[in-house]
Amino acid sequence: MATDPSHPDGLVRTLGPLAAGAFVVTNMIGSGIFTVPAFVRVATGSALASLGVWLAAGLLGLCGALCYSELATRMPRAGGEYRFLTEGFGQLWGFLSGWTSFVVGFSAAVAASSLGVTAYVAPLIDGWDPNTMLLGGVTQGAAAAAGLVLVLTLVHCVGVRWSGGFQTTLAAVVLGAIALLLLAGFSSGNGEWSGLVTAAEPESNGWVALLQVTYAYAGWNAAAYVAGEVKRPRRNLPLAILGGTLFVIATYLLLNALFFYAVPEARWEAEIAIGAVAAERLFGPVGALAVSGVIALTMFGSVSAMTAVGPRIYYAMARDGVAPKILARKSERGVAPVAAIVAQGLLAAALALTGAFSALLVYIGSSLLLFNALTIATLFVVRRRDASTEGEVFRTPLHPLPAIVFIGVTLAAWGNGLIGAPVPTGAALGTLALGAGIYAVGRRSDWFEPGVEPPG
Repeated sequence: MATDPSHPDGLVRTLGPLAAGAFVVTNMIGSGIFTVPAFVRVATGSALASLGVWLAAGLLGLCGALCYSELATRMPRAGGEYRFLTEGFGQLWGFLSGWTSFVVGFSAAVAASSLGVTAYVAPLIDGWDPNTMLLGGVTQGAAAAAGLVLVLTLVHCVGVRWSGGFQTTLAAVVLGAIALLLLAGFSSGNGEWSGLVTAAEPESNGWVALLQVTYAYAGWNAAAYVAGEVKRPRRNLPLAILGGTLFVIATYLLLNALFFYAVPEARWEAEIAIGAVAAERLFGPVGALAVSGVIALTMFGSVSAMTAVGPRIYYAMARDGVAPKILARKSERGVAPVAAIVAQGLLAAALALTGAFSALLVYIGSSLLLFNALTIATLFVVRRRDASTEGEVFRTPLHPLPAIVFIGVTLAAWGNGLIGAPVPTGAALGTLALGAGIYAVGRRSDWFEPGVEPPG
């Protein structure tokens, strides 16, 4: 398909609301829901309090989704946060968002989720130990994760129409498997409904638990990254972002309820594979293997979605002259930013080879939450500046309440993070500082394209 010459980003609008919503759902339902619940349950001390934290984090994501829907319809172009922050606060902040997305938000997240895939696939392959060392201290599991990243990189280089259809199909398979798990689990009769009301002494506080859950909800903004390829964006983007977020909130609450139904009070401890523990209680060892396959498939969907949507940021940056020109290269038919996809895929594969799954989680969550809040703050700027377009865009209900809630909770979470987890939270600030330094060097060394003058 030829590039649309009237499109401001030179891309083709081929995604409908279902395909765009599939990017949201598969971006959100990834490793978090199957790794975080046990930590939240132990931190809060009770099932009801834990469900309250999951609901609160979901409502926080919904506040963000409402604001992003308006921003995406005001600026329906490729780039997501990079585009919004550049238009709202200037090119420095747009660059820092793109830089953070490249290093943390997508490459590191793709690496972590791909490692999760191999961890859950391992029990399904008789005799395979993913911890077996290869050359240079790289484990077989890490090498397999890197290989998965590279394969999906090639898939999404084909083009957004093909990858959008692939993502929609994958979302349907994943959600069907989760629905089957919920129905079979609750109808098995092997759990205890009292697990939903039992309680123990909490080991932490609600703010720590909220930070943990925030990672699981990351991805509600996925459709904004492919805004430049969504048909009828003023109608379809809000449908994709809000519909996908609400669907995931309901799914997360149901999955947590299933875990509480399955796992007795005495068995709750801070462990990653709570999904497999619950499945073994409900269905026995064979059932645990089947659920491990479902979890691996879910994480695979998340890796696939992130592989597709992240490169649209770097593509937009390259077109604006604040990233290497090569990242603006598209496929021969002009339907996929292949250079940006390959760049992210190579970095993600390299991070996957480290095998450092747990070390990436807090770092990812704190970095993304900060830039989500900064992006939402731009809504106040663009509303004041673009008042003449009010009738043409989706308007955030109850504005400015959703934006104020999101920004306020983010500030509180970051304050607690700097006190309770200073190393990963500080690393997020360090990434920000490094990006600012790269931006300054880029300006002095004529990195920017001729005719592109960064403001400020």
